[in-house]
Amino acid sequence: MKLKLLVISIAASLAGCATSDYKLYAETQQKIAQANASAETARYTALAEIAKQGDTTAKVAAVMSLNMGSTNSKQSQQVNAPISVGDRALQWTGVLLPTITNLYGIHANRQIAVTQSNNQAAIAQSTNSTFATMSTNMSTSNTAIANSGFTANSNIANSGLTTAGTIANSGLTTAGTIANSGLTSVENVGKAGITGVVTTSINGLTSVENVGKAGITGVVTTSTNGLNTASSIAKDGISGVVTTSTNGLTSLENVGKAGITGVVTTSTNGLNTASSIAKDGITNIVTTNTNSLKTLEDNTTNIIKIIGPTND
Repeated sequence: MKLKLLVISIAASLAGCATSDYKLYAETQQKIAQANASAETARYTALAEIAKQGDTTAKVAAVMSLNMGSTNSKQSQQVNAPISVGDRALQWTGVLLPTITNLYGIHANRQIAVTQSNNQAAIAQSTNSTFATMSTNMSTSNTAIANSGFTANSNIANSGLTTAGTIANSGLTTAGTIANSGLTSVENVGKAGITGVVTTSINGLTSVENVGKAGITGVVTTSTNGLNTASSIAKDGISGVVTTSTNGLTSLENVGKAGITGVVTTSTNGLNTASSIAKDGITNIVTTNTNSLKTLEDNTTNIIKIIGPTND
């Protein structure tokens, strides 16, 4: 905006000065013509008087002077015409156009640098958002795997306990059945004879005891094996979940570090490029303005020398 106002002010000033210069030029040319005419008139008058009143030599000299004067009178002093507004505008255009072009180039380069920096920032934000989404998905997947492992282990343990309870109940039922059979046999043998009853009872009780011990031992062994199996499966599941979670978090950390490092490197390169472009642009502006001022100073000096000092 300031540059536009400066150009308009200069144009208005040049227009005003041009009008005054043409007026002064016309007046000067008129005065020169009048002075030359007056001088020639006076010279012709003086020579005519000499030719009338002088001797032959004076007359010849007067005629020769008239002839020489007619030749010299053609060489009159001339004043250079003032430069028109169009010519001045053309000169100023030659001075200002390179500077305006350089300023526009610097502005365009700055816009390019800003656009590149914004694009790089958008890419970095998109990369970080993608990594955050990947992290959330991996965490959700790991949680689902862990929950599935715990559920499977719980089901296995419950199944082992149910099987152990079933085996124990079956052993007790078998022991009860055998005991009932033994008592029946004892009763039958007692009817046959006291000795047979006693012997049979002892044998029956011994058998009952052995069968009961065997059933209880089988129940305990089955339950212990089932619990050991459930514990081993649970440990393996938990270990797998921990390993999977650790690997996922490590991968996520490495990806995040790589993304942040890329963003920092890209931002640093963009700032360095923008700084270099700005420095080059300022250097070009200073050089161009210095040359323009020198050219303007030389042109002003030449104009003053040509038209001389004025009172406008």
